Amino acid sequence: MTTSHWNPNAHYHPEILGFVPENCREALDVGCGDGELARLLAARSGRVTGIDLSAEMVESARARSEDVDNARFLEADFFEASGTELPLGHYDLITMVAVAHHLGTERALNRSAELLAPGGRLAVIGLADPGSVLDLLHLAVAVPSVKALGRRRGGRHAPEKMPVADPDTTFREARDIAHRVLPGSRFRRRLLWRYTLLWEKPRDVRA
Repeated sequence: MTTSHWNPNAHYHPEILGFVPENCREALDVGCGDGELARLLAARSGRVTGIDLSAEMVESARARSEDVDNARFLEADFFEASGTELPLGHYDLITMVAVAHHLGTERALNRSAELLAPGGRLAVIGLADPGSVLDLLHLAVAVPSVKALGRRRGGRHAPEKMPVADPDTTFREARDIAHRVLPGSRFRRRLLWRYTLLWEKPRDVRA
């Protein structure tokens, strides 16, 4: 199993791993990239599905994960995938790392809620634009931290040919969307130009 060097997204992987439910049967990593997080989740789940629209990313994920028997990777559209590929109300865990803004944050959260099983969990590491002076101060403070962590952990790297997109919300807008779409969700602005969003689907709500 291969892993990539540190970057601000991978910095928050431990928080996601700590949110994996006990006896997690099925996990879904949306926008899986080269499969690094999916491989980590495979050690804590019965099966992991990684989905990405990029053929190059899926090819890389499959090549890097040949020794992980319980991980599979789909080249598919998160919204258009069939019920056979992504069954509704099925997943115990869904993760999105730096991908919700590619998909449209509100639409991505709604789709995730449909795919989660009752009691299932959603973990999002998201990007957003500054919308206030306080946001700008947070971003400025993060610069030396990112540089220091990058030097300490082998450099700041992302998978080659990883698609990029500008954020589609400010931090406040992302928080408001999360609280409206996912009542009871926990939204927290983080230091390294990111926010975390954690939510557990109520057990009495069906997909």
